[in-house]
Amino acid sequence: MTTPTGGNDSIDLKRFNQVFFEECAENLAEMEQILIALGDREPDHEQLNAIFRAAHSIKGGAGIFGFEDMTVVTHVMESLLDLLRNHEIPFRPEMIDLFLEAGDVISMQLAGHREGKPVSQEAIDQVRAKLQQLAAPASKGGNVRQAPTETAPAQDASPLPVRYRLTFSPDPEIFHRGIRMESIVSELSELALAGEFHCRAFLAETPELEDLDPMRCVTRWEFTLVSQAGREKLVEAFMFVAEEEQLQIEELPWQERRGEAGEGDTPVTVAPAPPGRRAYDSNEMAPGAFGRRGTETESSIRVNVGKVDQLINQVGELLITQAMLAQIAVGLDPMLHQALQRGLAQLERNTRDLQGSVMSIRLVPISVVFSRFPRLVRELAAKLGKQVEFKTTGEGTELDRGLIEKIADPLTHLVRNALDHGLETPQARLAAGKEPTGTLQLRASQVGGRIVVDVIDDGAGLNRGRILAKAQERGIPCSDSMHDDEVWQLIFAPGFSTAEEVTDLSGRGVGMDVVLKNVQSIGGRVQIASEAGAGARFTISLPLTLAILEGLTVAVGGEKFIIPINVVIESLQPKPDQLKTVNGRQVVQVRGEYLPIIRLHRLFNLEPEVQEPERGILVLVEGDGERGAVLVDRLLDEQQVVVKSIETNFRRVEGSAGATILGDGRVALILDLTELFQMHKKS
Repeated sequence: MTTPTGGNDSIDLKRFNQVFFEECAENLAEMEQILIALGDREPDHEQLNAIFRAAHSIKGGAGIFGFEDMTVVTHVMESLLDLLRNHEIPFRPEMIDLFLEAGDVISMQLAGHREGKPVSQEAIDQVRAKLQQLAAPASKGGNVRQAPTETAPAQDASPLPVRYRLTFSPDPEIFHRGIRMESIVSELSELALAGEFHCRAFLAETPELEDLDPMRCVTRWEFTLVSQAGREKLVEAFMFVAEEEQLQIEELPWQERRGEAGEGDTPVTVAPAPPGRRAYDSNEMAPGAFGRRGTETESSIRVNVGKVDQLINQVGELLITQAMLAQIAVGLDPMLHQALQRGLAQLERNTRDLQGSVMSIRLVPISVVFSRFPRLVRELAAKLGKQVEFKTTGEGTELDRGLIEKIADPLTHLVRNALDHGLETPQARLAAGKEPTGTLQLRASQVGGRIVVDVIDDGAGLNRGRILAKAQERGIPCSDSMHDDEVWQLIFAPGFSTAEEVTDLSGRGVGMDVVLKNVQSIGGRVQIASEAGAGARFTISLPLTLAILEGLTVAVGGEKFIIPINVVIESLQPKPDQLKTVNGRQVVQVRGEYLPIIRLHRLFNLEPEVQEPERGILVLVEGDGERGAVLVDRLLDEQQVVVKSIETNFRRVEGSAGATILGDGRVALILDLTELFQMHKKS
């Protein structure tokens, strides 16, 4: 692979490369999004222009930063798209798949430069050959789609050559941005007719010898060429390079083409367009236009993820410090220290506001994950011979950046399973009285302090009998009397699969257990609802953020625990007549509902201050469809806490979702409600 080099070792081009990598990935994603949305339909003019812009931006950036290998496929793809835009070749449905395949190759090359991953030259050559083959009819003069005309005489479709003079006055720091003039010279010379390209450089200033800096550009460039490409193509050569006022293009009379432009020339000055923009880009800046995100504004900036994480960690430490100061202030006489108390109250408000602002930086829309699936669904549906309508809702729901990548794999498993196991073939659906086209839906929403993601299909649903039979066959404890919810949980057993045969999609017993483990590792839960013949719904419930949460601090014996505030319903001190015993377990009756009493001192082997519920406090909680009452000695405070990984710093503690540092410097466990329910059932 080609890597950029520079003449000055002190210039770190990697920071410029990173900008190109990010913009290249965005262009690829936008191009794929448009192609997937098309299906097999012919793109309109705006869509073609958007795809062309993406390909050209990648090609231009790759050339500027020295990644010449990435220009091979993009150049041929750009040429084919140009033929389509000019109606020189007809659109064919297979072009959509080929453009997607070309995008995959460019992504592979990008990963090679960005992460050092292997690159298949064979794949590059194959895609390039396919693109060239589709463009071949135009070069041979056949199958050219021309606008019909009745009165105009036959004429040469090729544009007439035009003589241009380009004057480029770059800013002095252009070389520090990693831009090389030879790339611009090379692209312009390719656009010129043979023998009709001239390039001259003039000193804009003459520095003293002791002030001469080889990385400071002190030259003005003048290019004279004859080309059939058109002024827009010339402007494109300066994309990412020139500002509007730095480039001037003059159109000279063609009859003077045999001599150099001199004092006798009477050039026609053409008003320069912004570099990198073409005639059809007139409304590109409109929100929502193809190739540009509707929410993009000029005030947005790129910030390294590491800096964001560092800022969040510092805010977390600030929260701990604020809690420590508040703890110290508790022992002071409020009458003697009124000013200090007011200052601490203001500090708490400001810290909360700062925490909210910083956390909003960490949140990103879940569309980052959802956008990966339209193509996956399209290709797998075609491979399986199924007709699928794919829908997404709630793409704007925001999720912690740390969860985005970790949720992608579990969702991929669930989507693949829905396509392979859930949705039926068109023939089977028709036989069952359904529409031949099945529906697969991804839905995201925020419920309280958690993000809920549903994968829903209208297929055959889970087969209870087959699941039980497979479980018995594998020696997994089960019985016909089990509730449906318990039966569905059997599919999460390691190695479990109901597939009749092993394929590249399923049948190896690897997938659903991985889904459960991955989701649980980030504090999430998976629930299943299914109806025979009507479909299934897999629900993943995730915490909104992994960094900071609102919690209720409680005391049990000599220890303190944090209960996430979003699971707390209320707290009460029960009366003796509210306490009952059911199947040997004590429960509390609250408004006609019997709730199990979870005794933290038993689960964590502590010596409590009180053991009788009527003398302590019951905190009523709810999570994942279950309700219970947690017995504690005292309620202490409601506060924001910084979530720390106890498994990383100590070891895994069952029943905890992490730990935090309190204002007095002590460590408190953050309770995991679902695990507490499971521990209570086993005790």
